[in-house]
Amino acid sequence: MKNLFLLLTSVAVMSFSSCIAASENNTVSTELSAVSLNETSKAETLAAEGTETSSSYKYTAQDVRNLQDFILAKPAKEELAGKPYDMNGDDRWDTFDLCLMRRRILEDTASKSDKDTLVVYFSRTGNTEKIAQYLIELTNADSYVIEASVPYTDDDIKYQDDSCRANKEQNDKTVRPGIAVLLPSIDGYDTIFLGYPIWWGQEPRIIDTFLESYDFSDKTVIPFCTSGSSGIAASEKNIAELVPIGKQLEGRRFPASAAKNYVKAWYDTLPLNEGKEDMKLKISVNGTELTASLADSAAAKELAEKLKAEPVTVTLNEYGGFEKVGKLPWALTKSDERIVTEAGDIMLYQGNQMTIFYNSNTWSYTKLGHIDNITGEQLSELFGKGNITVTLSY
Repeated sequence: MKNLFLLLTSVAVMSFSSCIAASENNTVSTELSAVSLNETSKAETLAAEGTETSSSYKYTAQDVRNLQDFILAKPAKEELAGKPYDMNGDDRWDTFDLCLMRRRILEDTASKSDKDTLVVYFSRTGNTEKIAQYLIELTNADSYVIEASVPYTDDDIKYQDDSCRANKEQNDKTVRPGIAVLLPSIDGYDTIFLGYPIWWGQEPRIIDTFLESYDFSDKTVIPFCTSGSSGIAASEKNIAELVPIGKQLEGRRFPASAAKNYVKAWYDTLPLNEGKEDMKLKISVNGTELTASLADSAAAKELAEKLKAEPVTVTLNEYGGFEKVGKLPWALTKSDERIVTEAGDIMLYQGNQMTIFYNSNTWSYTKLGHIDNITGEQLSELFGKGNITVTLSY
């Protein structure tokens, strides 16, 4: 997923196309300072100390900034020893490596997703990120973090200082702060949640940069924000007027202290969920009927299709004091990721086993769903000790 690639700095602007041109000509662009002899020696030392290779390393926008700052002889914001920034194996870090790193990020993030929902957010202090993570868990959506090409410092958001960066940007609606790594496309998504903090009653200008970078004319956009007191209305109006949007749903402002159940209560009221009330996985345990909301995963969809044909009875064994796990009669498509589970989560394990959690664990799973309206204590009491037999239907 990433199409456009923008990296702006206070020193220079180098487009991705110029990077490709430089790589094709096997030359280094002169728009950024070349590495001095001393810096080259330093790069060789750092590269020699590395334990990871560029082929296996997952590069991020922060790596792009790190390498760019190194080339420009700026102080490092983190320890660079061991970083695999020698992209072309010439034992030095230079602008050519920066070009290759940008291209690698595009290639690594351009894989096609089968999800139709995307959670996009910008979070300077972490408050909006917390809400976004709740939404990602609730929707099993893809996610994208908007990162400024020139990161915002604490001084940049000192609102009591009229000359701070945030105040200057918010006072000028034409400002468009650069984004470190832009998505290449949003074409595969139908619904986009857009999250941000409120700065001086409005969305940060970097949100406007993001909106103007894509075509939202056939998308459903749902804003959400965090703030101490300001509402979301002004930012919703700005967003609606800035670019054509297929359908913009009413958003929600959250306090920094908002819990996941508060976010879920809002999400459940959205029109996106209309008509889905009966689309529930039914679980019969010891004479008690439970319902579960299915995750947006290929495995969950396959499970629903199989259960439409006929119910299935599965024996679940006690494991670890936090889950019941048993083998399904068939394998489902895995899309494993490392997940911190919570009570009520239903996961696919190793492709052919179903796990129901009544407590928490961290491992690699594929989400199948989440049991509705029940606590871990209630599940633990219902399950009892030892093995149980459950019947699944849809």
